Amino acid sequence: RLLTELESPSWWPFSSKLWKAQLETKPKETATVSDSKNQEGIIIRIPVIITHRTDSNVKPGKLTLFASGLEISDCNSQVIHRFESKDVDDIRVHTPYEISVRQRFIGKPDTSYRLLSAKMPEAIPILEMQFSKKIQFLEDALGFVGARKSPQVDLGTSIWQAATGLLGGVVQPSSPVGSREGMDNDQVQLQEQEKVSQEEAKELKQILKKLKGLALETEAELERQDEALDSITTSVDRATLNIDKQNRRIKKLT
Repeated sequence: RLLTELESPSWWPFSSKLWKAQLETKPKETATVSDSKNQEGIIIRIPVIITHRTDSNVKPGKLTLFASGLEISDCNSQVIHRFESKDVDDIRVHTPYEISVRQRFIGKPDTSYRLLSAKMPEAIPILEMQFSKKIQFLEDALGFVGARKSPQVDLGTSIWQAATGLLGGVVQPSSPVGSREGMDNDQVQLQEQEKVSQEEAKELKQILKKLKGLALETEAELERQDEALDSITTSVDRATLNIDKQNRRIKKLT
């Protein structure tokens, strides 16, 4: 821009300084708006894997929780969608690491996003406080709610107790003769422990499945980052050529 002004001095009757000065005032106003937006309090921000209802592809991004709602953005901090508190119709917690947010419309498709993150357990309690009447915990997430409400219950301890009970039943398969009632009680306890262990195994299976999905998405993201680096390299080469061109213009002026 400076070279262009030097090549066409201000005394030139067709100088473009005036309209350039007018255009430069508009970005300042935009910056003021963005600054006011940044002043809004952010409660928490976590990385997520985003799936849109109308799009089968997944992409990395961020989930930001504000006091007035929540915002979904891509990895370049470009806003994909912003939900105000009044716009959210329901939030479903599928697992401790996966939720879906939906806004209903009449006469057109709903706006729905599915979010997956290893840090989702940090955001779920905040969502539960903000949207207590709109949040719904599905079957696979009920164990997470119970463990959070009673922190003294440890998943590993419960699995160990269930395994100990099953081993005790194998080591001592029979009770003394004449204690039929005691045998029935032992069988009921073993069945309950087996049921608990099966539910826990199912929950662990779901968690491992989600972790596998995160690993695959991480690999895909690394490939996308490699492509982005190739694009940056091309841009650097283009910028180098542009700098050489401007240097030649400077030499002509001097």
